Amino acid sequence: MTPANKNLLLRVLSALVLAPPLLWVILHPRPEGLALVVHAAGAIAQGEFYWMALRDDPVWLRLVGVLLGLVVTVTLFWAPGAGHLAAVLVGATLAASIVQLFGHKQIERAASNTATLLFGILYVPLLVTSVALAKRLPSGSGWVVLSLTISWLSDTAAYFVGRAVGRHRLYPAISPGKSIEGAVGGIFGAFVATTVAKLWYLPALRWIDAVLLAVVGSVLGQLGDLVESMLKRSYGVKDSGRILPGHGGILDRIDALLFVAPFVYIYATYVVLGAL
Repeated sequence: MTPANKNLLLRVLSALVLAPPLLWVILHPRPEGLALVVHAAGAIAQGEFYWMALRDDPVWLRLVGVLLGLVVTVTLFWAPGAGHLAAVLVGATLAASIVQLFGHKQIERAASNTATLLFGILYVPLLVTSVALAKRLPSGSGWVVLSLTISWLSDTAAYFVGRAVGRHRLYPAISPGKSIEGAVGGIFGAFVATTVAKLWYLPALRWIDAVLLAVVGSVLGQLGDLVESMLKRSYGVKDSGRILPGHGGILDRIDALLFVAPFVYIYATYVVLGAL
């Protein structure tokens, strides 16, 4: 068995183990259980980012950054409101700057590390909370499933189409294995996800919604994947972690979802549900 096929097998087995409990939480009528899963996954993924980006900084400083991220995502879900979120982001900015003031190890890197600490708070917790917020919408479970299937089917289709017919590199400096043909295949994969949603569990979708969600969602998901690849290359690591066999870290698994979920949540709130 080739290394690529072995990795694919591990990914499938991991998905088969994790999918049932995750699906149960998503389909449960109350949103609080999913919110707790999102908080935990976001904290782990943010920690993985810090362990890549701030590996020379003290452990306690990285843990403070994760704690600040938890405060942001918990506030966004459990105490919604622009005023609360603004106050928490202001507080997180002040706290992150102050802890870097006393926690940096090299003054030459203090400014960039402070920016990295703040970026981690916005990059993972703020974006991933959209998954939990979507659960609160009418037909909330459907919107969560749609976000996940757009991300995963787009990624899967891009992978297989790229392996089969990929000839033109998409962005070789960041991800040499990705192709333009695979990217187009990813859009078709996302359209399968939105078509199933329209015909099955989200009948409020119009065909124009299905097309827009597929195209924009797939493009955003692939950009999210490239952004994480860029970050990993800049820090000289292959995977963000090893917690998921065949998948790497949590951040490796949700990098596309971080960009897809906010778009689906905003589109559902202001376009689909706003028109009803």
